[in-house]
Parts: sequence; C-alpha cells; structure tokens
Amino acid sequence: MKRSRLFLCIAFLLLAVTGKESVYAVHADDSVATACRVFVVTIDSEIHAKSARTLEKALKEAENLGTDVFLMRLNTFGGALDAAEKMRTALLEAPFVTVSFIDHQAASAGALISIACDSIIMAPGSTIGSATVVGPTGDPMPEKYQSYMRSLMRSTAEETGRDPVMAEQMVEGEKVLNMTTREAIANGFAQGQASSTDEALVVLGHEHCEITEYKETALDKVIGFLLLPLVQALLLMGMIGGVYLELKTPGIGLPLAVALLCAVGYFAPLFLEGLARYWEVALIVVGVVLLAVEIFVTPGFGVLGISGLVAVAAGLVLVMVDNWIFEFKGPFPWYGLLSPVAVVSASGLISITGILVSIHYLFPTRLFNRIALRTDLTTETGFVGVPQWKDIKPGMRGVAFTDLRPAGKVTIDGRWIEARATVGYISKGTPVTVVRVEGGVLFVEESDSISSSSR
Repeated sequence: MKRSRLFLCIAFLLLAVTGKESVYAVHADDSVATACRVFVVTIDSEIHAKSARTLEKALKEAENLGTDVFLMRLNTFGGALDAAEKMRTALLEAPFVTVSFIDHQAASAGALISIACDSIIMAPGSTIGSATVVGPTGDPMPEKYQSYMRSLMRSTAEETGRDPVMAEQMVEGEKVLNMTTREAIANGFAQGQASSTDEALVVLGHEHCEITEYKETALDKVIGFLLLPLVQALLLMGMIGGVYLELKTPGIGLPLAVALLCAVGYFAPLFLEGLARYWEVALIVVGVVLLAVEIFVTPGFGVLGISGLVAVAAGLVLVMVDNWIFEFKGPFPWYGLLSPVAVVSASGLISITGILVSIHYLFPTRLFNRIALRTDLTTETGFVGVPQWKDIKPGMRGVAFTDLRPAGKVTIDGRWIEARATVGYISKGTPVTVVRVEGGVLFVEESDSISSSSR
C-alpha cells in the first residue's frame, strides 16, 4: 500500500515537472515567433520632403507594431540635405535595430542615411559614398556647407561604430571616397552582402521573423502625385490663369471654377503632409484681397497692387517649402527655396502667356465662344469704339442711322458714327449736319433747321 502510494506520488511529480516543461516550451516557442518582428520600407527615389515623411510614417507604424528590426531598402542618388538630415536623426533615435539594405545606390544623401543605421547590407554591384553637397546646377556648394556635411558624416559614423575618417572622406577632398560592396564590407561599413531583403535578414540572423512591409495607401499615392513638381506647376498655372481670366471677364464662371479646383488640388496635399500652414494661406488671401481692392476700388496700379502680388507670390513659395528648414542647424539651405521660387515664377509667366496665346489660336470653337468673348466689335458690324474725328468737320452732312434721344448713331460718308443732338430729339432717317466736335463728342442738328436759320 505504501509502495503504491509512493509510486503515485512519484508519477504525479513527474507529470507535474514534464507538464511544466511543456508549458514553458510552448511559451518559449511563442516568444521566438512573436519577439522577432521585422518592418520593411522601400525608398527608391530622390531624397526630398516626401521621402522624409514616408520614413517618418514608417518608423511610427513600426513602433506601434512593436518592431524589433527596421529594414530600409534604399536605392537613391541623393537629394535634399535638409530632408536627409531629418531622416538621419529619425533613424538614430529609433527605439529598435535599424538596417539599411542598399539595393544598388546609396550616393550623397543616401550615404548619410545609410550610415545612420545600425547595420548595412549591400546588394552585389552596389556603391556607397560621394556625399559632396552640390547646388541646383550640380556644382559644389561653398566650404561652409561641405564642412557641415563632413561633421554630419563624422558624428553619424561615430554614433554607429564606423570609421569617422572614412565617412568624412566621402564628402569632399582630392579624391571623394566611394566604396563598392566588397570594399564597404572590408572597411567595416557594411556587415554583409545579399541579393534581396530576405537574404539580408538571413545574413543578420533574423531568418525566422514575422515581416511587415510598409504600403502606401491610395491617399498617399494621390498626395505623392499632387506633390510632384510638374503637377504643382500645372496646378499653379491653373490657379493663376483662372483668376486672371475671371478678373478680365467679371462674374462667376468657368475660369473661377477651374482656379478653385486647382487651388484644392494644390493646397490639400500640402496641408495633409504638414508643409502648408494657416498663416501661409492667410498671406495668399491677403494678397488676393489687396489685388481686388487695387483693381475694383482704387483705379490704377500702385502700392496695393504691388503689395498684393508680393504677398501672393511669397505665400505660394512658402507653402511649397518644408517648414523644417527654418529649424535646420547648419547653414541655412537657400537652395531649398530656389526650386519653389522657380516653380512659382515660371508657372505665373507661362500661364498668363499661354492664356493670351490660346484665346486667339488654340480655341477657335463654338464651345469656347460661349465662355469667352471672341467677337470683333467693328464699325462694319455697327459697333463704334474710340472716335477718330480728324476727317469730320463742321458742316458735313449725313443721315440719322438711329433715333437720337439725344444720343445715337449717324451715317456720314458711309460710316456709322456716334453722335448727339444739340436740341431735342432727331428721328431715324432725318438728314443731319455736323455742328461742332467738342470733347470727343460729335454734335449734329437737323439739316432743315440749319438751312432755315441760315436764311
């Protein structure tokens, strides 16, 4: 009996121990399956404000998912320094392991972004380096920009455990450093070679991880399309051209509708991406109000008109500029303003020129005639503009073409001319005689009255 109880106790203890071990094994497997989470984002275009915001959104989404490894597949020839510095800072401050998988190119700003990552994996035939700061024309910027870029490269390399001297040599010197995949691995800048993101994870020892890839939404794609420089230029042309046509043809019509539609397409993505601020839009509104006051209230073109044009132009430029550049710690990136200024200037000039040309040559259709005035107002069709009285002398005779009550039209030498009766009314078809020309007005009387008074 004692033996049976002893066996039962031993069996119970063994069952408890094995059961506990099996429970721990399940939890351990679960922890392995859930602890290793990889988030992948692809940046394969020029580095600019949109790239910085894409990376920022991806980092936030990765953090919300509890990501352990953040892998950025990068293929770029470089871009804006302010956007690259923003991306560099975001990667250095990321709360998880960051990896740059260089898929062929990480030049200029791309090199800075890659060095900011904890690990670098490069595809065969890839390169990293050539981080000289250049202007819009492709020429190297002054030394103060190069010096700041060298300090960025050096401090970033020190932060991620890479050779700061070699990182600094990528900026400028007698021979700008640019490394291939093998050279980067040999010098400790890259941790391995891979042909795909999956191979890159294997090289880093994360082959059994749950992978989540950042995908742009339909809204992101629309915003990205509307933020393209060419599309922004076209929208600007539509706004400026629509407002110009509406001012030339008073009333709410198609030009104003086109201008409003282009304004929505232009400003909406800038607001959603955080580029535009309310005070910038308010500046544009103030400029439009000043122009309207100048046109409709105070004749001529003076201080209000010039101030309005400056305010509108400044507002359109500022909404295209990432406000982060005003917090930029290095030399102020004036080149970041050159592109918006060029886009606004060129768009305004092209739109107004294009409108003036297209009205006369590109739209000779009946449909366009309904929304724009194309009729020639000539004397042959009964219209009279500014009168020319050089050949009209007192004493010349004609016939009242319309009733003069007291103003109307008369026919003199086969021409329709506006005239005014000196006394009373003159019926249509009555012979008239020119009495005088005064202040640009032709005064006539009935020929009978002239004849009787002369007798």
